[in-house]
Amino acid sequence: MKKSKFLFLFIFLLAFIFTGTYFAGKASAFQGMQKHNFMGHKFMRRGKMNMWMKIGMFNVLMLKKKLHLNKKQVHQIMLFKRQEFKAFKSNMENFRNPLLSAMKSGMFNKSVFVANITNKIKNMAEIKANFFQKFFNVLTPKQRNKFVQMMKKRIANKIKRLEFMKKMLNKKINAMKENLSE
Repeated sequence: MKKSKFLFLFIFLLAFIFTGTYFAGKASAFQGMQKHNFMGHKFMRRGKMNMWMKIGMFNVLMLKKKLHLNKKQVHQIMLFKRQEFKAFKSNMENFRNPLLSAMKSGMFNKSVFVANITNKIKNMAEIKANFFQKFFNVLTPKQRNKFVQMMKKRIANKIKRLEFMKKMLNKKINAMKENLSE
């Protein structure tokens, strides 16, 4: 009886986590779209083309400006980004729910669960690596160095933001602890 309750609780928590991350991702994407559409820039009105130009750190317009990309390079990068997006999409469609696959026999099969998740992550890493390989082949050596420096600076800034957030959270935790002790 206790095993079934534990299994039910485990399934419920996994479903809750997956659902929460899915909707959190959708909400952040929606907020990002609202922010960009508000700007009214001529590139924002191009619909699907805009989606390909502003995926993740690869805001092609920003890269064009900072790396001094020519039109041919921009076109090639956008083409590679489209290919990457299509590959990610097909990878997501082919991905089965690892929990359901692991429980097909009626018991939880840890090896099947781990194998399914590992395969998905491996496929995603391979897709991203293929994109970066093509991306770096388009850049000149000077542009490659500039891009690497941009990424290092971006990581350093992210570390600073996270350290600031850590300080703020510690202050909030201490305040909450003081409230509990009163």
